[in-house]
Amino acid sequence: MARHIYSLLLVILLAAISLEAQQQSSGAMDEANTLFQAQKWVESAKAFEAITRAEPANPRAFYRLGSSLYALGQFEEAVKPFQKAIEIAHNPQPMYDLARTYARLHQKDEAFEWIDRALTANLPNPRRIANDPELVDLHEDPRFPAVAEKGRKAAMVCMNTLEYRQFDFWVGEWVVMNLNNRQVGMNSVKLLEDGCIIEENWTSAGGGTGKSFNFYNPITRKWHQSYMDSAGSNWMMDGELKDGALKYEGAIYSPGQKVLVHMTFFNLGADKVRQWAETSADEGKTWTVVWDATYVRKK
Repeated sequence: MARHIYSLLLVILLAAISLEAQQQSSGAMDEANTLFQAQKWVESAKAFEAITRAEPANPRAFYRLGSSLYALGQFEEAVKPFQKAIEIAHNPQPMYDLARTYARLHQKDEAFEWIDRALTANLPNPRRIANDPELVDLHEDPRFPAVAEKGRKAAMVCMNTLEYRQFDFWVGEWVVMNLNNRQVGMNSVKLLEDGCIIEENWTSAGGGTGKSFNFYNPITRKWHQSYMDSAGSNWMMDGELKDGALKYEGAIYSPGQKVLVHMTFFNLGADKVRQWAETSADEGKTWTVVWDATYVRKK
């Protein structure tokens, strides 16, 4: 019994010591972060250096130590903390800041290497590469235009990823004709947000209007359309590209009513798109074609 009590007391004591150490560590980080945010770089560097000695597996402390030294113009001293932060956490931001450090040290090969590594690791806001004043020493290097362009393309994910471009055949200014070759409306379909959204702006021959937003979901690998018209109806659909056609399925929600819907956009070449839709009011038991029209591109 005494041995059991001793073991239990030892566990409690060790837990208390661990908790106290965690609280002290948290307090030290809070103080260091306050100095960092106040841009008191000398004090910040000293505080984070102390934390890295006490916590050699703390990537944020190493990163902010490197950043503090960088802000002080101590570029050579900043290299090792950035390298250690990368070694621990493989985060793209320290990779990019290490590249900037090498640029300030006029070590161009290393700077280009770490810019490339940062881009490969999905550097946030990669457009900054082209205009970052800290990289000015690289601007005259013949490699710089290519790496700046790589950053620009990395920022424009939707414009440079094939799946996001599957529905581009619908983008344009259109006159919409029914099966009797009578104009039933006009549609202006545009790219927004660097190609991440396809926006529809519909005007019917009778004066009704509607707007939809279409986008590709890279996780579900499905397209989604949300459409709302001036009569209060909205269409919520998901779909995918099959055999050259964008096929949506979902539901139409109107005041007091919900019906299922299938809608397909057929790519008929550079200047024509067919839009076809059917609905079901009995949960898919029977279907009725409610729309069949051809988009003709305005010249």
